[in-house]
Amino acid sequence: MPNLFTNEIKSQMENNIKCLTQACDAVGFEYEFIDLDQNFVRVKMDQGWQYFELNKTPFNSEVAFCVCKDKSHTYQLLKNIVRVPKTLDFLDFNVATKYSEYKHCNSVAAALVRIDEELEYPIVVKRNKGALGDNVFLCQDALETEAALKAIFNHQSKSYDYLALAQQFVATKAEYRLLCAYGEPVFAYRRGNAASAFNAKYWESGEQAIHVTDEALFKQLADFVAPIHNEFPMGWVGYDIIVDDKNEMYIIELNASPQFNNFIETNSIEPVIELYKKALQALNKA
Repeated sequence: MPNLFTNEIKSQMENNIKCLTQACDAVGFEYEFIDLDQNFVRVKMDQGWQYFELNKTPFNSEVAFCVCKDKSHTYQLLKNIVRVPKTLDFLDFNVATKYSEYKHCNSVAAALVRIDEELEYPIVVKRNKGALGDNVFLCQDALETEAALKAIFNHQSKSYDYLALAQQFVATKAEYRLLCAYGEPVFAYRRGNAASAFNAKYWESGEQAIHVTDEALFKQLADFVAPIHNEFPMGWVGYDIIVDDKNEMYIIELNASPQFNNFIETNSIEPVIELYKKALQALNKA
């Protein structure tokens, strides 16, 4: 029960769970901690218990969660709905024989030819199911692309992925994340405080997340992603959106398990609590 836990204990929780429990307190949902570290929680709702673990939530279907994690499937889903950078996928050239039918190219050389035919350098090469900017490369030519593909397909690496993506590079004037709960945009922030052509790990450069308070900008971001909700409803998603030098917006990826540490470090915790409140109330009515 929430009243059994002190604010001191709450301060030791991961930020996602801290925001969740404060949202529960605000809207009147009972909750119980399951693990000793208090990062595995169940919330009592009208239809029974709902479970939360760190940044994992019950707001999305399993399919929605998996599509958000799979950048190739995200591209295939969205390419005719909103503006997304053109993306090619390549299965590990040394994958087991039983998976060979899924290979679009049988070698690095064949992949480089296809990239030359369909994309222009520079390009972005990244692993399909990566996160936090891991194994993301800006490649200026075929040699750099070959090195990037070999890094992603390195079976000895903890960052190995059996699928690599080659993506149209969009020079970035600004990058944003828009958070939505059951189709309702709740808050957004700018990812980094300096324009950068390529900034996969902005938080490692000392840049900050900047809360979007400009109502016109927030509406532009919300309007841009609105068509997605009609095609593929999600209960909980962070849209990563870049703006190019012509002020055109592009969806880069979807995140069904967003973390908020960087945002909370330099902004109020309240927008995240509000996001959880919206989602909890919508889930309870579902």
